[in-house]
Amino acid sequence: MKILPAIAEHFRMCGDGTPASCIRESVFSYRNFAFILLAWMVLWTVWPSLCVGNVFIDVAENIAWGNHFQFGYDKNPYFGAWLSRAVFGLCPSEYAFYLMSQLSVFLGLSALYFLTLDATGDRFVAFAAGTTALLIPFFSQSASEFNDDVLSIALWGLSALCFCRSIERDSWKYWLATGLFFGLALMTKYLAGALILPLGLLLFTTREGRKCWKRPGLYLAVAVSLLLTLPNLIWLCRHDFIAISYACGRAELDEPHGWLDHVTGALDTLGDFLSRLILPALALCLFRRGPKKTQDTFGQKLIWHAALGPIALSVLFALTTGGTVLVSWLTPYFVFATPLMAMWYRPVPERRAFKRFASFMIVAASLTVVAFGYEYLHKRPYLKGSGYTVWPGRAVADRLTRNWHEQYGTPLPYVIGRRKPSCNVVFYSPDRPVAFFDHKVALSPWIDPADVRRRGAVILWEEDVLPPYWEDYADRAVRLPDLELELAGASWYRKLAGPLRMVTIHAAFVPPQAETPAPAPAEAR
Repeated sequence: MKILPAIAEHFRMCGDGTPASCIRESVFSYRNFAFILLAWMVLWTVWPSLCVGNVFIDVAENIAWGNHFQFGYDKNPYFGAWLSRAVFGLCPSEYAFYLMSQLSVFLGLSALYFLTLDATGDRFVAFAAGTTALLIPFFSQSASEFNDDVLSIALWGLSALCFCRSIERDSWKYWLATGLFFGLALMTKYLAGALILPLGLLLFTTREGRKCWKRPGLYLAVAVSLLLTLPNLIWLCRHDFIAISYACGRAELDEPHGWLDHVTGALDTLGDFLSRLILPALALCLFRRGPKKTQDTFGQKLIWHAALGPIALSVLFALTTGGTVLVSWLTPYFVFATPLMAMWYRPVPERRAFKRFASFMIVAASLTVVAFGYEYLHKRPYLKGSGYTVWPGRAVADRLTRNWHEQYGTPLPYVIGRRKPSCNVVFYSPDRPVAFFDHKVALSPWIDPADVRRRGAVILWEEDVLPPYWEDYADRAVRLPDLELELAGASWYRKLAGPLRMVTIHAAFVPPQAETPAPAPAEAR
């Protein structure tokens, strides 16, 4: 990789701070930016693999959902679950999903680069927008958990890029891609509507957008999006809009709110967004601001709408409803934040400024790596002693699967319990049992309760009291000795820091109907 030497040569030949365009094109090209993203991908794929002791819950939950072909699930639409299950089929390991997270970041920031380049025609502005985005936590440590928010990074970026090129070039290929990515973004998370709405306004408020109503490409994109979203709409209608109800519950819309809650909720949302842009802003300020350019392209208008529209809608939502906007929901908003900042600031590449910029980036990235290691290697497993990433999911699944095989000689068919234990057993057990969440068919519509009673199941709980559905199986359930297991942590760090604390997990077997309840084993092997 010869990026830094090339940049140094660029500044050596252009000591007056006015870069020659031919050299700028080669130094700040997408190829060199892609090298940086690839290095970033390797770093944030390998480092979490060495630090995190147990699968993230959202990853395991998507596998539990994706095992069953549905056009929707109780929390989200279908695409995230389908994609996760496909990846899990190819590589049944949590490490594959660290790579998937960074692949999403790679695609999203690549789209960011090209969108900024199309809008400004300036490779350095695009390069600065892309590299400063790496200072935002949602593209590094917070992206380690592959979930629908992280997947949206790629889908939002690609949607905006294709939409921009569709209007500017009127290419049916880009219109087709626009419909595809907008549809997939919606079928990953309904929050994609916060991007579609402000971008859709461009079709009415700009000269380029209004022309599209006379072209077939726009209708092709709409048709493709409808083809992807209509099955989910039908599924929602048939399942009492359960995913919408879940989202409203997460936003706390069912709770009473005073006028102060409306104001503080809006300010909190805006503060959560702006606070994560402090480091990128400081990095850009290391450069001298360039002269104002009068050219106003459609791409620039799109960046303004994409960067400010979603956060404005979220602030308005919190202000009018008093509801909560979770910080994680803001993840894809940041794809367009640094392009807007770089486009507005117009940084000028100068030798000394770039050296300061590179040093700032390296120090910030190093501190982020150290902070992530401390959080997942020491703080969560040793100081907090709780959380999804330290729950002994692999040990629980191995122990129960082995005991089930020894007692009944069949694959473990079902696991009943809350999300954390159920999803962990689904993910780690080689039998790939079916999850019956909270013993509620509404949350697990693929379940046939009669088949559960016929084939048997394992029941898991962590509370000191029996689960409320225990009575349904009390006549057959075989209570197992409590599982006393050590919290999960990185094995190499455990050798240095010592053993972790033990946790207690309760379990019971519901034997297959062909079997008579066997006595509980003397000890859980």
